[in-house]
Amino acid sequence: MNARTNAARVISSERPPAPCPNHGLTPHEVRILNLLADGSSYSSVGERLNVSINTVRNYIRSIYDKLNVHSKSAAVCKGLRTGII
Repeated sequence: MNARTNAARVISSERPPAPCPNHGLTPHEVRILNLLADGSSYSSVGERLNVSINTVRNYIRSIYDKLNVHSKSAAVCKGLRTGII
């Protein structure tokens, strides 16, 4: 093997960085997670999105399941760490 072949192999094996996964969150769920990160309460999220607080709770439950967390602060922290928000 020559140096040119080794260089070609290295270059061809490099891959562009993968985009940050959103863990399956929908755009609406990401929007809600952003509002939570900004300090909004469930009721203010509901008012802002014109949905009931029960609907917000359903979205939050779905976000928690997808992110595999059990609290608002853990969801926000994971969203920030993984680049979702």
